[in-house]
Amino acid sequence: MYHFLRALHRWAGLIGSLFLVLIAGTGFLLATKDTLGWVKPRTHEGTELAHHDEIITVGHAVESAIALGIEEIQTIHDIERVDYRPDKNVFKVVSLRGYHEVQVDGSTGEVLNVAKRWDQLTEDVHDLRFFATWLRDWWLPVIAALLFTLGVTGVTIFFVPVVRRVRYRRRRAQG
Repeated sequence: MYHFLRALHRWAGLIGSLFLVLIAGTGFLLATKDTLGWVKPRTHEGTELAHHDEIITVGHAVESAIALGIEEIQTIHDIERVDYRPDKNVFKVVSLRGYHEVQVDGSTGEVLNVAKRWDQLTEDVHDLRFFATWLRDWWLPVIAALLFTLGVTGVTIFFVPVVRRVRYRRRRAQG
């Protein structure tokens, strides 16, 4: 049984470590995305508001983004989401594909910045969605089970020799 646990531990460790390296690396980038400037575009400042009536509509912000002619943002169906940052008076129009972000002034509709959302790409790689959606849905739980198995077999492999030594010393002392 002990040799089987060692073999299981070895293979679970090999397979799990490949994904751990990927998940740890992308997790580091996600954890530091606000610190590292290239992972996520910094939010630009829009025009200062005197009253909330000065804020343009979401439709106007979307039109400004579409007007740029970015290949990944041609219609409303190419947009994943539109975020509004009231503290900076900026709309962020995020593309569904291509990881683009267009920042639009919340008062004038002027485009302030166009950038890649590397944090979205990093997140997609982190949860395996980048490779295939089924990997995230089916393989990620398998990896979790492998890592659990790795932990249990590792603890068992560590304590089996300890318990054997203690038993051996007791038998030797008694006999």
